[in-house]
Amino acid sequence: MKILVLNPNTSAAVTEKVADSVRRIARPETQVTITQIAHGPETLESYYDESLAAPHILAAVRQAHEDGYDAIVLAAFCDPAIEAVKEISTIPVYTLEETAFSVALLLGNKFSILTEKKHKESVKRQHVRKYGLESRFASVRALNMSVAEITADPERVKQVGREVMRRMIQEDGAEVIILGCASMTGYADELERDLGAAILDPIVVTYKVAEALTEAGVRHSKIGLYATPAPKKII
Repeated sequence: MKILVLNPNTSAAVTEKVADSVRRIARPETQVTITQIAHGPETLESYYDESLAAPHILAAVRQAHEDGYDAIVLAAFCDPAIEAVKEISTIPVYTLEETAFSVALLLGNKFSILTEKKHKESVKRQHVRKYGLESRFASVRALNMSVAEITADPERVKQVGREVMRRMIQEDGAEVIILGCASMTGYADELERDLGAAILDPIVVTYKVAEALTEAGVRHSKIGLYATPAPKKII
């Protein structure tokens, strides 16, 4: 089995954090490559950033097909270009937010999302509505830290995160909490021991889902939502 874990930004620091988590859990027999897009924003913190990254993500997905990968993990919690990626791909593509939402439903009544900045709270509420999960959604709360700050200062992330997540549990009714940024990877086990709720690290969860379902031969459907686009003349 050959899996590509693609960081859809150009932050080497985030890529290395993702790589540390994936290497810790990957099966020895799985050939896994952890890399980032060749060009694009250093971090993805807006729809504009995602739009700038999208052509480079699509190029990397096409290259993955040529290189014989069996599955792709797109390692950003905003799930950039998810629909277009699945349209052009004939191999399974797993994204962090979509996968973490799906797994959270198995683990408790309601889930919350820990996000980076205040404005992302509105974005995450919109994404929850997109998937029709309002009745299973407890809340979203922000660390008020940038992706770069989260990557550089893990102790502050854990300190502030504990305070915010306690409010999610006590005030919002969350039973499951999703760490809503790839740069938060590696913190879930310690936070879960401290807080008692189920804490999901989307890098870990998504990679293991990709590994298991690829082994089972599961692929996304190509007859409707993710049908392959018809060739077009592009000027």
